[in-house]
Amino acid sequence: MEDSSNVKRVESGGKKLPEMVKNIGSTDKNIRLGAGGALFLVGLFGSKIWLVLGLIILATVYFGICPIYAFLKHDTL
Repeated sequence: MEDSSNVKRVESGGKKLPEMVKNIGSTDKNIRLGAGGALFLVGLFGSKIWLVLGLIILATVYFGICPIYAFLKHDTL
């Protein structure tokens, strides 16, 4: 059966890329949401380092993936 869409399939050259699996549970998300939001607000009126750190933490909440947890093979689900 042929695919009639105009979407090209991209081959990875035989290499399988690692799949990112969600590794942040609901309690961890709530804690990160509070801490990231607080750091973001502090960064708006203070040092931009806090702003960037807050955005990184909020991004982990949005995507549900923590790269440090993935590296350490840990999850809070």
